[in-house]
Amino acid sequence: MKTLTTTLLTLAATTLMAQQGGEMLAGMSAMRKADHASAETAFSKAVTEAPADMKTWYYRAVNRIGLGDLGGALKDLDQALTLAPDDAHSLLRRAEVKARLGAQHSAMADLERTLQVRSTGPAAEHALLHLGHFAMGRNDLVAAKGHYDRLVDIAPYNAYGWCDRGIVLAAMHQDDEALADLDRAIELDPTLDQAHLQRAMVLLRMDRKQDACEALHAALQHGNKSVEEMMLIYCE
Repeated sequence: MKTLTTTLLTLAATTLMAQQGGEMLAGMSAMRKADHASAETAFSKAVTEAPADMKTWYYRAVNRIGLGDLGGALKDLDQALTLAPDDAHSLLRRAEVKARLGAQHSAMADLERTLQVRSTGPAAEHALLHLGHFAMGRNDLVAAKGHYDRLVDIAPYNAYGWCDRGIVLAAMHQDDEALADLDRAIELDPTLDQAHLQRAMVLLRMDRKQDACEALHAALQHGNKSVEEMMLIYCE
């Protein structure tokens, strides 16, 4: 699965390359090479040269996340959002940083704000996925399902949405509905090992051992080695 960093960089890179020069381009080039120290230097110069340009603060924040400087990243994202309060990318990044700092409720507020400014599109999809994960983390299956319902409604091509809703439905013991969602996730992305694993677990509960073993083999084939013990127990 692409990380949030990779996805958001891809979404914004073309526009940035067309609009920015000098230090910003140097920073972007260094960040792509994971040369975060050089990127920090370049982005800091860009911030000094153009403090009213929210992109300078945003990209320094992204790089600081890569450096592990979450406090510095949060300050930069706060400044970016002061300059552009409705910037969905900055809201998503700030939610990520807040979550990593343990401020879950504040992170959720940023995700909800993201949905207010972007009701569809990649930013909305990210927000809904993460809101669903937060809900699952606190075992609020009804809330999680609601987020995933909305996600698959606005983005029926999103395999992760179908997979995560399938996991929630399985936790609710709605096995037939869970299998339908997991099958849809695999149809959209056959390499999604988590969907194969979750499908196997539902099938085992339904006493469909052969089908479950086929699903476990598929999960292993796509890189999920955690299934090896289950295969030893359940599969010949």
